[in-house]
Amino acid sequence: MSEISLLPHLTSNDLFKDLDESSLKVLEDELELVHLNRDEVLFKQGDSGDSMYVLIKGHLVVRMRTADGREIVVGEESEPGTSVGEMALITGQARVVTVFAASESELVKLSKEGFECLVTRQPHTLTDMAEKTSRRWRRAQLAVILANLLGDLDVATLYDLIAQLEWCQLSHGEVLFHQGDPGDAMYIVVNGRLRIVAVLPDSTERELDEIGAGEIVGEFALITGEPRTATVYAIRETHLVRLTQPFFTRLVVRYPQAMMQITRKIVLRHPSSLRASAAESINAFNVALIPINQDVPLDEFTQHLAESMASFGRILRLSSARLDHIYGQDGAAQTPLDDPTTPILDSWMSEQETKFQYILYAADPDWSTWTRRCLRQADRILIVGQSGGDPAPGSVELALNMLEVNARTELVILHPASVSRPSGTFEWLSRRQVHSHHHVREGDTACIQRLVRRLTGRPTGLVLSGGAARGFAHLGVFRVLEELGIQIDYIGGTSMGALLSAGFAMGRSYEEMVELARMFANPKRLFDYTLPLTSLMTSKKVTNVLIELFGDLHIEDLWHPYFCVSSNLSRAEPVIHRTGLLWQSVRASTAIPGIFTPVLHEGDLFVDGGAMNNFPVDIMRKSCDGGTVIGVNVSQAHEPAEAYQFGTSVSGWQVLWSRINPFSERIQTPSLAANLVRSLEISSAHQIKIRERLADLLIQPDVSQFGMLDFASYEAISEAGYQAAWKQLSQWQSQRDHRTVVNLN
Repeated sequence: MSEISLLPHLTSNDLFKDLDESSLKVLEDELELVHLNRDEVLFKQGDSGDSMYVLIKGHLVVRMRTADGREIVVGEESEPGTSVGEMALITGQARVVTVFAASESELVKLSKEGFECLVTRQPHTLTDMAEKTSRRWRRAQLAVILANLLGDLDVATLYDLIAQLEWCQLSHGEVLFHQGDPGDAMYIVVNGRLRIVAVLPDSTERELDEIGAGEIVGEFALITGEPRTATVYAIRETHLVRLTQPFFTRLVVRYPQAMMQITRKIVLRHPSSLRASAAESINAFNVALIPINQDVPLDEFTQHLAESMASFGRILRLSSARLDHIYGQDGAAQTPLDDPTTPILDSWMSEQETKFQYILYAADPDWSTWTRRCLRQADRILIVGQSGGDPAPGSVELALNMLEVNARTELVILHPASVSRPSGTFEWLSRRQVHSHHHVREGDTACIQRLVRRLTGRPTGLVLSGGAARGFAHLGVFRVLEELGIQIDYIGGTSMGALLSAGFAMGRSYEEMVELARMFANPKRLFDYTLPLTSLMTSKKVTNVLIELFGDLHIEDLWHPYFCVSSNLSRAEPVIHRTGLLWQSVRASTAIPGIFTPVLHEGDLFVDGGAMNNFPVDIMRKSCDGGTVIGVNVSQAHEPAEAYQFGTSVSGWQVLWSRINPFSERIQTPSLAANLVRSLEISSAHQIKIRERLADLLIQPDVSQFGMLDFASYEAISEAGYQAAWKQLSQWQSQRDHRTVVNLN
């Protein structure tokens, strides 16, 4: 076959059929005939992309090697005029697939030089090719996903399935379906990311999950026939395929293993399932890091973050310069978003999500095209600033505020190694709306690892209940955590749980916490009785002790994220303290009504949080980003029976006389203080039972033999907490470590 005769075969492809005679003449010398025998390879995945091909006759099979080393058939080509290899030609990247001949085949080869000459003369060719290549790449991604879901498929079956699926595209923020909609279909995410949110019975909105490529959504309503239980929308641009009810029924009959996969997804999303499974499902999680200004050492921080995240999966770190280097094309990162090659670059970035579990996009310090591209790809946005610097939003952050970005935005404040404790965080928080904030100290491995666990959905939250003196059992839990080396990323509590968790959040050791208990075991340090018109105590002593312990420290300045709960008497609502003076918040959370005076703040009265939420597991559940919640509850549902001796009325004078008169029989009655504390504890007993089910690990030390005001027995109570916690935490840690080893292998 002569070279001239190759041109008609080239123009059989849609990309070349409209070329004028002069353009075809230019290409004539850049064409070559390629002959393949059966099973002969045209090119391999990883080869350099220096040419493209148009099929004249024969049958080609396309295979892709996945990240786990498997090779999957993702397509076949037998139609004359079909092209292969153009994506690598456009990008200059290595081949992403292997193509071989299933039968004797002939093709026309177009060199890179010829293609570049063509694009110069006919620029629209590049746009058309980019769009076609992007569609083909998404189809290849879908083929890999279907193979994971259904097992290896023959090519004919694969094509049959893909042909029946309906493609959907969502822009960022666009809703896939609303809560209450009919469950008439399920969806498979091919690329991008979705967020699942639900409106609860109390009209509050709760974020349930995020899902990425390879995940399914809407399956529960499709199977049960019930309305949608949540709303799903796109965090960033997302491509999906839709499976209708009839198609799904046929699919399950033919591929029963698909039902097993779908059932597993349902179980993992059920609230009672171990939340650790949520971390296992994270796929292609993209984090955009935005420096507040040019002084932020973003490259250094991103590198440290990447090194720590690497233990949880393969990670890629991209800046503008690094993308240009890896992509192999100077200026690629700054390619205008409306450029004809942008779909190809987007496809390349999407390809990286099949290779890496986490991608860190380090944005420029100014509003550049690369910065916009980082935000388009982001599932999470980290605004990064330096302590001691100007807390005002930078130019990029201001521009970000003008966009409709659905990725969760968080603040990271970097601190020098010499800083013992953050300060002034409220100034940073008051100037921006962020979901949460993180403190990271230079050289402090614990800080960066805590941030990594929170980003990757693997944090551990610890919730401590109220319970007066029985709350000293929490000390034993701290001891076990220290001995086992279990890291806590969030901590919070109510009443005594608020006090002790505040000490933990400050970074106090177990020994230091025991000293704190010893201080509170001394009634002379805390109790200052007064005429009981407002309360039994003036509460000056307890206030001074808390000020002595916590000084002017603010909650938002703690290394560990912390909250405590109080009850607003004025508004009849619980209050979650996440900012403000630590001593004041703890004082409010521990203000037992009738014993200590309420805390007056901005015209409202605050008392012990136990009045409304004595075991705030529900609050931790919402804060813990899909991680593990450990709850320690020292509240006792049943109190040991006492041999009380009184009828329907009790004279305080008679009780007093029975105690000071050596010849009088002592009248046994519960004390006023004990009654008040116990009444506070049981006021939310029913809610506690509900909240207990929200904990992944529930520790309930048996402290019923200790009185609620038996502060002097803090050592024995702490030991009871230790014994209960050791058994459960050591077993939980063993199971968690085993699961981590399996996942990493």
